[in-house]
Amino acid sequence: MLVRRLLSCVLAGMFSTSLLHAQSVMLTEAPLAQRCVRNEIVMELDGKITVRQGDKDAVFPHKATAKHVFLERYLDVNGVIVDKAARFYATAESSISFNNSPATKRSLRAERSFMVGQRTKDKVLSFSPTGALTREEVELTEHFDTMAVAGLLPGKAVEVGKTWTLPNRVVFALCDLEGLLQQDLEAKLESVQDRIAHVKIFGKAQGIDQGAQVTMLINANFDFDTKQQRIVFVEWKQADDRQQGPISPALSADVTIKLTRTPIEEPEQLNKFALVPIPTTEMPPGSLTNILHHDAKQPFKLSYTRDWHVVSDHPQLVMRLIDRGDFIAQVTITPWKKIDPKSVMTLDAFADLMAKTPGWQEDKEVERKQIKDSAKGHHTVYRVASSGLLSSGSSEGVRTVQSFYLIVSDQGEQMIVTFSTTPPQVPRLGNRDLELVRDIIFTEADNNAPPK
Repeated sequence: MLVRRLLSCVLAGMFSTSLLHAQSVMLTEAPLAQRCVRNEIVMELDGKITVRQGDKDAVFPHKATAKHVFLERYLDVNGVIVDKAARFYATAESSISFNNSPATKRSLRAERSFMVGQRTKDKVLSFSPTGALTREEVELTEHFDTMAVAGLLPGKAVEVGKTWTLPNRVVFALCDLEGLLQQDLEAKLESVQDRIAHVKIFGKAQGIDQGAQVTMLINANFDFDTKQQRIVFVEWKQADDRQQGPISPALSADVTIKLTRTPIEEPEQLNKFALVPIPTTEMPPGSLTNILHHDAKQPFKLSYTRDWHVVSDHPQLVMRLIDRGDFIAQVTITPWKKIDPKSVMTLDAFADLMAKTPGWQEDKEVERKQIKDSAKGHHTVYRVASSGLLSSGSSEGVRTVQSFYLIVSDQGEQMIVTFSTTPPQVPRLGNRDLELVRDIIFTEADNNAPPK
């Protein structure tokens, strides 16, 4: 009898184990279109920035935290990835500390709480139907891609212990890359407890971000509610190794992102009346997607497209144009002495002055003209374009094409805007230099001296 009981226990244990390994669950989300969720994202970054100083590398600690709480309604769906969503932010804030300095805090203006996330050229473009965002607000709303989370699921029944490979477009979105070189991320159904399926994600992704090569080691997990048919929690850990790029220094960092995702009924903030202001065009208008730059210490403000990136804002505004990871051009905007608008220098005098710019060896002038169809508030605009060698410090000269603009306001404010690019990139720059110049608006600064 004892032997039989022991044998029965062994058989029962084997049978239970067999059932456990054979257990499977359907891992696919319920239809996404017009569904609403509440997202809460908490991000922590702990890393080091490396900057080349002379012949040595200088390493600085870098820390950041962020929190986002927002309601999201899915509008346009492409398979398991959402292409367009309306959002209402209750919280959007970050804190950044470089080299152990006091943290710099950022938050989203209340008047920009209503936002849209729209996937354009494989990247989510965040904008507000109520008006343009500042660079800080754009960066603040470029968080973990909640519109791609459903793509973590295989869309089929999976047995406990089985794995599946994550699609490239899902990895591309969740790793927030501009270009994906390779990836081997896999997901594994670890267990099913009550109605929650627990899944682990692991692997490596390599790609391009802001023109720099990036390697990420991913160790993540998520919970899928089988009753609600929604992913309700994601913990995404990645170890980043980012090389120096044209607009960013080298960075190594450990990043942890926690997303709590709760299905909700349609909220008032995202009902059909709230959605009316959202553009229905394939591309939202530039007036909403352009970035607003306005520094109270400078006598101008500027609206510019998102492929321009600020690398310095004092004493000059310096931006670089990045197109699909390629460095195209640099622009330097320098406020100049105020004059009587009746006494603007001649075009020839401006051309002679630019030819003598320190570090610039001009060998051929390409264009010299006055821009007739200048923007409102621009009294005079000159453009001088030339090719030559551009050097900095002890470095050898680099073959460069430069376009120099003199812009004079109706009140006599002056600025010099210089675009620099290499000859092969001239066609890709196109007329984007003139477009940016036309978007410069002069403002009366309180500390400006009167004309002499």
